[in-house]
Amino acid sequence: MANIDNIEEIKRLDSDNLLQNIQEFPEQVERCWAEWSKLALPARFIQAKSILICGMGGSAINGEIAASMAQDAKIPIISWRDYGLPGWVNKDTLVIISSYSGNTEEPLDALKRAAIKTDKIITFSSGGELEVLSRKYKTFHYKINYGAQPRAAFGYLFMTIVAILKKLDLLEISDEDVKEAIILVRGLQKKIDANMPTGYNNAKLLAQKTEGFLPIIYGAGVLSGVARRWKGDVNENAKAASYFEIIPELNHNALAGLQFPKDLRTKIFVIMLQSKFDCPRNRLRANITLQILQQRRIACDSMMFEPAPTPLAEILQAVHFGDYFSYYLAILNNVEPNPIEVIKFLREKLAEKPFDMAQGKPVEEK
Repeated sequence: MANIDNIEEIKRLDSDNLLQNIQEFPEQVERCWAEWSKLALPARFIQAKSILICGMGGSAINGEIAASMAQDAKIPIISWRDYGLPGWVNKDTLVIISSYSGNTEEPLDALKRAAIKTDKIITFSSGGELEVLSRKYKTFHYKINYGAQPRAAFGYLFMTIVAILKKLDLLEISDEDVKEAIILVRGLQKKIDANMPTGYNNAKLLAQKTEGFLPIIYGAGVLSGVARRWKGDVNENAKAASYFEIIPELNHNALAGLQFPKDLRTKIFVIMLQSKFDCPRNRLRANITLQILQQRRIACDSMMFEPAPTPLAEILQAVHFGDYFSYYLAILNNVEPNPIEVIKFLREKLAEKPFDMAQGKPVEEK
């Protein structure tokens, strides 16, 4: 087992310095919000009757979490993780294309199809083909000037969607709300950063508890997307299997699956993300679910992030804690947290067989 209190050992494993990206999270949020405060969206965008946010992986979770904050919005806001577009997309739909690298094929395909159906398109990336196509299709494009893996640029990706929804009057977020949230995130960071010993560091303690187990993340409401984010971070940072479930849906199926295999309790560790903004019935469901887990002698822990005056402050703290937790789990697993070689391999294999989705056939070699 690696020593998560040994800074030199951490540096040895983290040769790409993912820790620095995690530490810069509050600055990402601050800079992105400041940049968007100087931007104005085309007037026609506010006339949209629906919003579709397209992306994959680390470039998709931002849209899902932001949409969870806007559940009371006057128009539907849908997160889309696939090729193509839903059939209901039309001239009244605002399509947002999120691809940090700018080269992910699913959102690129979505952009090409969206350009045929609507003139309300926002794209954002750090460059790549998405930036090129955005000029071709004359979209509103925001370039992220930050070098990292998509999951490590969450501050930019998430706050971009939050800023867009605010400008469309679909979210009530003030500059003071953002400032307060950043202050709270920085305060949390001091408590869970790498130089804080395990005995006083809740993120390290949680990583130690879950080491050797399969973490399953439960969440509800505004933290449902955060549960997926934690799961993805464990997959990509710690190179470990992990899954997530959402309340109340998990109470209608997942709870029934805790009986087998017979040694299940030796294999899984459930982490319950709880929010003070949850529906009261979902809070009750969470507490009863924890009781059931304890009765079944299944290892579990409950996480609540306070003080959280706004859902934004709670989400940012929960995401930041999850980043540190998965990072420490990577160190305990004695793996380098940043590279994701298996996904790189898959993309290279896909690139060997290019396919034109719009035409429904392979791209002919020139």
